[in-house]
Formats: sequence, C-alpha cells, structure tokens
Amino acid sequence: MPKNILVVMREIWDTRNLAGEVLNESGAPRFNTFDTMVEPEDLNALEMALKLRDAHNAPVTVVSLGDSIRVDVLRESLYRGADAAFRLQSAREKTLDALARASLLSGAVERKGPFDLILIGVDVPEGENSQVGSHLASLLGIPQVTYVEDIESAEDNVLVARRAIEGGTQSVRVQMPALLTVGVALTQDDPRTPRSARARLKLQHKKTAIPVLTASELEVSPPDLEPVVELRGHEAVPLHEIHTVHIDGDDEGSLRDMFDQLQKERVI
Repeated sequence: MPKNILVVMREIWDTRNLAGEVLNESGAPRFNTFDTMVEPEDLNALEMALKLRDAHNAPVTVVSLGDSIRVDVLRESLYRGADAAFRLQSAREKTLDALARASLLSGAVERKGPFDLILIGVDVPEGENSQVGSHLASLLGIPQVTYVEDIESAEDNVLVARRAIEGGTQSVRVQMPALLTVGVALTQDDPRTPRSARARLKLQHKKTAIPVLTASELEVSPPDLEPVVELRGHEAVPLHEIHTVHIDGDDEGSLRDMFDQLQKERVI
C-alpha cells in the first residue's frame, strides 16, 4: 500500500466557451480575456489519491508550478481534503517546456519526498502532449502507468491499476514507487469523479501558509530549464460555414432534387 502520495495540480486556461477573436494580430491567444480553471484530469487524479488516503491512511501532498492567475489550485486541493501543499517557482516559468517542468518536479520530489506514488492528469496543457508525466517518471527512474481509470488494489509495494485501451480496459500490476497518469471522468458514477470542496476545510485552510520552493533551492541547473521544444505560434481553425436548405417533405419534386444533389456530392 502507498505510504506517501504526491499529486501534480495545474491551473489552465478555460477554453470551453470562447467567443469572438481569441487570437491577436500576431497569432497569440488573448489570454487576458480568458478565465482559468483547475485542470479536470488533475482533479480526477486528486480524487484517486484521496480515495487511497481514506483507505490506507497515506497522506496526500499536492504541488503546482507558478503563482495563481485566477484560481488557486493548491488551496482548492486543500479544500477537497489534501493534507499538504507546496508551490514551485522559476523565473523562466513562461518559457518552460514539458521536459523543463518535469525537471523542476523531479527536484521537488527528491527534496520533499520520498513519495511512493505520484499522480498527474493525462492531458497535460503544456502543448497538450501528455509528456510531463512521462518525462518525470523517466527522470526519477520509476515505472509509469498511463490512462488509469481506477486502482483495483494496493497491497505491500504492489499496485494493480485498470487503464483504458482502445476498445476496452486492461489491468496492470506495477511495483511502487510508480507514477500514474489519470484520464478524465466522463460519468457521474466514475470512481475518479472529484469530490466537492468542504465548508469546514475552506475555513480551516483559507489562510494556510503554502511553502514555496525555487529552482535554485532545488538545485536544478539553468541548462535543464532551457526549452528543447519551442512554441512558434498559434493558428485558429477556420470556421466551417454550414448552409441549410429547407425541404418540403410533401413535395415529391423537392425530395427528388435533394436526393439528386446528395448523390452528386457523393453523400449517398
């Protein structure tokens, strides 16, 4: 069973209800007009960790990188039941790529650990490449299980996880310490569906001091924070204009014309 659990939490731009011009003249997003939110998959990972804590009395620590923009993901995690939190900071935060972020997290794990189980959401917003978890597991020299839907058992130093694959699921056995990347919960009865914040914990942690660790304190060398993948720009997907035609279902000629047009366009 796990004895010490770490969950990586991130604040991301909320792109669910964007409208109007979302890119400026240079092709960069107009982030000052965006809201933010807690990365949904990270909330799923937190819920999985809290369930393990409830079952095995293993403390859950949460970590995030950088100052809050609009949502304090660490405090939100404490409100849901996390036992401890700390923040990482780097002067190069805005230019860090997935590997550099993993380097900072690796330094934090070695400084604040040991952790025998690390969880992170599968859909990493840094380029949506889901690579931070893989890089982190590689840097730490521990196994990784991806697309985890549930933890079936955790006994001694062995964990059995159910992961999603095309057309179904599979159960895998992994030795801890290990890293799990957790996918999104699509239904309300999904075991990863996050619990709500609790009023008692909000009162308890409203002013809880959250420790900060810098890259220099973690002894992460500047070359390790240099991006190896550079973002060159953004390009919006052109809007697809859909034309609608009203067909009178009682007009045989209109129906015949519709079928002829569909056959011409090879729809049918």
